[in-house]
Amino acid sequence: MQKLEKIVNKKIVRRIFHYYSTKGKKRIEELFSEEKEKSIGAFFSRLPLQIAVNTGMKKVGLTEEMKMGFFSKTFNRQTILNLLHTASKNGLKLPFRFDGPLLIVWNYTNLCNLCCRYCYQSAGNVRNQELTFEEKIDLINQMVDANTSYLAISGGEPIMGERFWDVLSYASKFLHTTIATNGTLLEDKKLADRLAECGAKNVFVSLDGATEESHDFIRGNGNFRRTIRGIENLVNNEHLHVGINTVVTKRNFHEVPAILNLAKELGVNSFSHYNFIPTGRGRDAFEQDLTPEQREELLNLLYDWHVKRHENKLNILSTAPVYARILTDRSGGGSSGMFHYTADNATAITGIIKYAGGCGAGRVYAAVQPDGRVSPCVFMPSVVIGSIRENKLIDIWQNSELCKQLSDRENYHFYCRDYQYICGGCRARAHAYGDILGADPGCMVYKRTAPKEEQRAERPETVGVIA
Repeated sequence: MQKLEKIVNKKIVRRIFHYYSTKGKKRIEELFSEEKEKSIGAFFSRLPLQIAVNTGMKKVGLTEEMKMGFFSKTFNRQTILNLLHTASKNGLKLPFRFDGPLLIVWNYTNLCNLCCRYCYQSAGNVRNQELTFEEKIDLINQMVDANTSYLAISGGEPIMGERFWDVLSYASKFLHTTIATNGTLLEDKKLADRLAECGAKNVFVSLDGATEESHDFIRGNGNFRRTIRGIENLVNNEHLHVGINTVVTKRNFHEVPAILNLAKELGVNSFSHYNFIPTGRGRDAFEQDLTPEQREELLNLLYDWHVKRHENKLNILSTAPVYARILTDRSGGGSSGMFHYTADNATAITGIIKYAGGCGAGRVYAAVQPDGRVSPCVFMPSVVIGSIRENKLIDIWQNSELCKQLSDRENYHFYCRDYQYICGGCRARAHAYGDILGADPGCMVYKRTAPKEEQRAERPETVGVIA
């Protein structure tokens, strides 16, 4: 990695990166297209990139067909452009902060047909100052201009949002789109199929238990059955990757094995564990947060399923940065979590993980609220760094001092010698407990190593809000 840093940080290399990420965009398009400019100048301007791509393909064993399949997708080319543009401006630094947000989580609407007990968005039947259709289309265009690749549309219940289908169809032309839903409306098979028709790639459905009693305690009576029917309709559409999202609290902690088995029986593609964040309607439910010991037990259980993912046909994901530590330690360094969201097949190339690992709030991704306000993370809606009604998305991202602080782990208010860059702790949980740059109190490493007088109580006296 030291050799790679030296190469990437050379002025000539960064100038080449700058060319391909700005003026050379056309050459990247041509490289993976049958229609190429035939001039000598065009040939030589494509040549360095062609050599680099072919060399990289050989290193990782990609075939020509696999290469074309990857780069034919607009969002994958956007990722490459973002990486090149970031490296051209900043070189290779720890940790890697993208020049434009790689992922946007968009709370499309605050409308929802449910009123869930711990909703981070406090969604319901009120829609205040939401973006107009024209503003929504402009936001998508701004994402493309910022070289954003991935868009996760959430809510509220996004399907209920104004002109949702038109916006989804437009966004899917340029971005890899994911939908987060409570699934109840998708018991209508036509709506489930329409998600695929409009270009959605992934659909993740919230499921809070393996039984009616546990799920409906959070979501309301009768919604477990509706949600299951919605999942079944999604699974029956071969064009969709379907996942289950579960926020794990003390109440459903012991039910996780049953939820995993239910996910397997339903035939979904993945199970995602979501950290409980005491925010929104859950801001006063600190007592439901897992203890460090419970979180450790849970994440080790997920690793056991991760190891058998091919046998179980169920990919395991987690939003907990701590899971990267579990993956790294138990695999002997063979795998870990890339960026903020630990994926089932994220294999750590030696040394790379310290650049890409850990919480991605304000570093890899940002969140946009229904009214256009921008936050570093969807789970800290009260932390506002700007509004797209006042400034461009890319300007908000690049000029946010808070996002720069979140990316500078040397100046966090705690020090984790062994896992500082692999994990770094969840910023949303740290914020909920009173210090956005502080430690995640749910981490076993923090509990074992921090002096007792520095460890925060399970519930803070005050919860700070940074505007």
